[in-house]
Amino acid sequence: MSNSGPIPYELPAGTHLICSCGQTSNAPFCNGAHMGSDWSPRVIEVSEPATVQLCGCASSANAPFCDGSHSKLL
Repeated sequence: MSNSGPIPYELPAGTHLICSCGQTSNAPFCNGAHMGSDWSPRVIEVSEPATVQLCGCASSANAPFCDGSHSKLL
């Protein structure tokens, strides 16, 4: 993901794997491209359909969610 601010995603209820290695072809979701490396996806559990704000600047202390860190980079 390369963006300067939060990226909204509507997620259905369930478990979602968010890419942390940057190699996926299905951003922001994991496609297993990290296999054989030390990387592992971040897991998001959603109990009911929800819109989440994912970090687009890679500086969030609450990754994969946006915490407003992008505003400090400007």
